[in-house]
Amino acid sequence: MNKYQQLFKQLQKEKESNPSDVNDHIMVFDGLNTFIRSFGATPSTNEDGEHIGGITGFLYSIGKAVRDFKPSRCVIVFDGVGGSARRKKIYKDYKGNRANKTRLRRHDHQQFTTIEDEQEAMRWQFSRLISYLDNLPVTFLSIDGIEADDTIAYIAQMYNDISKKVTIVSTDRDFYQLISPTLQVWSPIKKKMYDEQTLIEEFGVHPNNYVVYRTFTGDTSDNIPGVAGFGPKTILKAFPELVNPAEFTLEDLQTKCTDKVSLNETKNYQKVLDNYKIIDKNYRLMNIKLLNIPARNSTTIRGIMQQPIPSLNKLEFQRLFMEDKMWSTMKNLPEWLSNTWLSLNAFAQQTHK
Repeated sequence: MNKYQQLFKQLQKEKESNPSDVNDHIMVFDGLNTFIRSFGATPSTNEDGEHIGGITGFLYSIGKAVRDFKPSRCVIVFDGVGGSARRKKIYKDYKGNRANKTRLRRHDHQQFTTIEDEQEAMRWQFSRLISYLDNLPVTFLSIDGIEADDTIAYIAQMYNDISKKVTIVSTDRDFYQLISPTLQVWSPIKKKMYDEQTLIEEFGVHPNNYVVYRTFTGDTSDNIPGVAGFGPKTILKAFPELVNPAEFTLEDLQTKCTDKVSLNETKNYQKVLDNYKIIDKNYRLMNIKLLNIPARNSTTIRGIMQQPIPSLNKLEFQRLFMEDKMWSTMKNLPEWLSNTWLSLNAFAQQTHK
């Protein structure tokens, strides 16, 4: 029996033993997070010496997650055009520190003589990557006016059912607030799966209260400043309620601080009241469970998720691959396509019936 017969037999066995519903285990990738990380960390070049790490790194990254966790469906979400506008109305400097200056960590810096050259390479690779994704059995979403975080949060709500499982793949800690008995977050950098217990062990905070915790720490990646003097230990000492499953709201926070100040326990609680506007602003910026998105966008998301999933198109994928001269970087492409995508393609075929 050759390796392809063995693979087919294995896939048939998995199909017989696994649930048949395409939405039983949905793996959702934070697309831009994955692409930027891949572009900056992968030094791959094609036969012409052109950097292609954004493409190959992305494909290898999502491929590994698919093989390791064997989802029944793969969804890739990118920011839509103008997605940051709503949050910039709340805070004009939101993401103001992002200049896409993604210096390659391991690559020869002579590859790009200027920041402009690097950004142009990033734009081309991103555009080309979409062509590759169009030929894989994945659902692709990019909704104008919405950031990927909000789209992913909406998808998580759509499938918030005890019979379903959702795994979000991202290094963005904002997704920890979505963790539930049926939703987990895989960090590909830490190689760690975050569920309710893992989050409590690492941060001392329950997912239901993680966003309140984050309003104090802020988020440097999005240029959101926190509250000075409130590190993790101080937050948990002042508000041990954050470890409980019961939601500790901003109103609860304000009430507790007011009561403590009235009892002359003012050291940290008065500081919270003095900075309450910052905390409230951060909460509105960072709480992706608010789902403050227009009805037309939510309708669009539902429509895309209910469409048939594209089939694996090996011939077109390999044509793009040969055109980009990537054979020295992605070796054994036919085997990679089969080992990674055949099972998902079988699930995708069910949506065409």
